[in-house]
Amino acid sequence: MNHIDSHAVRRRLIPLLAFALILGLSFVTVSVPELYAQQATDPDAKQYSQQLQTIFQFILQNYVDEPDPSKLYQGAIKGMMDSLDDPYSTFLDEDMMSDLMSDTTGTYGGVGLYISKQATVPTEDTPRYIEVVSPIEDTPAWKEGIRPGDFIIKIDGEDTAPLSTDKASAKIKGEPGTTVVLTFRRGNYEFEVTFTRSKIEIPTIKHAVISTAQGNVGYIRIIEWNPNTAPKMKTALQDMKKSGVDKFVFDVRSNPGGLLSSVIDVCDLFLSSGVIVSTKGRTITENYEYIARSDLVIPESDRMIVLINQGSASASEIFAGAMKDTRRALLLGEKTYGKGSVQQIFPLDKVGFKLTMARYYTPSGVNIDQVGIEPDISVTEPTLSDKELQEVQRLYDAGDITRYLQTTPQPSLEQRKEFAAELAKKYEVPTLILEKLIRDEAERTQPARIYDLEYDIQLQKALELIESPDFERTLNNTKTLVQSQDSGK
Repeated sequence: MNHIDSHAVRRRLIPLLAFALILGLSFVTVSVPELYAQQATDPDAKQYSQQLQTIFQFILQNYVDEPDPSKLYQGAIKGMMDSLDDPYSTFLDEDMMSDLMSDTTGTYGGVGLYISKQATVPTEDTPRYIEVVSPIEDTPAWKEGIRPGDFIIKIDGEDTAPLSTDKASAKIKGEPGTTVVLTFRRGNYEFEVTFTRSKIEIPTIKHAVISTAQGNVGYIRIIEWNPNTAPKMKTALQDMKKSGVDKFVFDVRSNPGGLLSSVIDVCDLFLSSGVIVSTKGRTITENYEYIARSDLVIPESDRMIVLINQGSASASEIFAGAMKDTRRALLLGEKTYGKGSVQQIFPLDKVGFKLTMARYYTPSGVNIDQVGIEPDISVTEPTLSDKELQEVQRLYDAGDITRYLQTTPQPSLEQRKEFAAELAKKYEVPTLILEKLIRDEAERTQPARIYDLEYDIQLQKALELIESPDFERTLNNTKTLVQSQDSGK
């Protein structure tokens, strides 16, 4: 493996490390490698290539109607991509290429969703729909209460099972002010939402200092892994250090990824040496080790916890894996998504394709693709059964919360508790969930909170643990990913 530690090469952008597409958001700038061809050396491969060319020419000359050669050509590429059975390797038509390669300084119309193709299904005959990774705060989808794990089964009445993530993205995006109808499946029930697209802009990070009984804890939520993430993170850390903060909680929950160079730069702020991540592919050009530089912003003695969940993927998993394998931070929350591959875009005139070229490995040498990363401290957010989900939908359909907020637009905690107790008599939903539904509905038109100390039990546990006298012992006793893998065999 090539050992790479030069400043220039370390910032080589491996495009589309993110596993999900951002609907209505401009894509991050990516380097586009030139498409190169290699002479097929395998006899079978050479034979198949010749047969493909023969069939292409035969169809052009003999089909009953004169075919469009560009459609035949694009169909052949799409078929090859589909045969790989890789949701991240896909043909990109003209609209999709335009979206991917457009200038990221622009603003796009959309509804505000991170999405991915459903990774696994119970049987081969089960449709693979478009899955919501997470809604983006303060967007139409967030205001409508769309949740991680919801499935988009139709876009303007069109079934999404045959659609790639890129194609679904192109259909959902559009001019601000126009509408798109999405049909969702949540548990066993379906519902339809008519969205008015709006301009989507996402902050790179959100941060605040949380005051506790024992002092202050720095809270930084990483929303986007882009070229601005590391500089903004560095500034936030420096400001917090001036205030005497020496304990930090980093939140990458529901962050589906971004640029590899961005997460490497952020890891540099916390690690002074060693491997951050490595990539391995069939070609030598895809084999790299990315080594930490001594660019620390906070001392290595400062305590750190990283919050993760099933929506943490790709670049977020690289960050979590690096912090875990080096025992720099404790991971708390739920198992991550498990997206450990790297894609590049290859343009072909106005169309192109996206191909998985490598897999990435954590410092201890583990690839987490389709596996994910288990937290050191497991704290599971409350989940609702299918019956409870149906009860919540019945509650929304009845409009009880909406009517209540018309007379009590900003209910206090006590008022929320009182009304939630009344609702619990009519709907079989846990009272705590009802309280949060009331509060969230009351705040739906307000800017999203930076953090939530009322109902975020994972953050509550992180604050408790980071100030515990047992923190260092707990951190030192954690297993690296390879140790966890070996112990599980």
